[in-house]
Amino acid sequence: MTVSRSHVEAVVHADPSQANQLSALREQIDAVFSGPQAPYLLGPGGERIELPDSAVEALRLAIEMLARGQSIRLVPHDTEVTSQEAADMLSVSRPHLIKLLDRGELPFHRVGTHRRIKIEHVLAYRERRDAERDGALSELTRLSEELPGGYW
Repeated sequence: MTVSRSHVEAVVHADPSQANQLSALREQIDAVFSGPQAPYLLGPGGERIELPDSAVEALRLAIEMLARGQSIRLVPHDTEVTSQEAADMLSVSRPHLIKLLDRGELPFHRVGTHRRIKIEHVLAYRERRDAERDGALSELTRLSEELPGGYW
């Protein structure tokens, strides 16, 4: 596993040679964390360090993704991203993202001539967009099932 760090983020890459070990760890963590006792770490001197739910969930997600061979990027919530980075996060083209910004669908500010978008706004937009898409697909499914002959 390799970790590269900048001042705002850390990228963790899964080492393919550790795939079996990560899969086993994922299973162990699921078993341990679903037990009746709150999860904790054991320090080098034997001290017990309780883990808050948010840390447990972050650890679960990180191990799940690494076990699947995916890299993960940890980014502080107040980070600002460029328009290209935001477009990449939303899986849209940069020109499309610029249209979203110009229509006011995503707040941004300028640093000189460059646009900067808070990562929290990009993630919130992505959640809203995905929820709207899921709702529309559910409605289409419902309507198609009501048609004569039903949905195949």
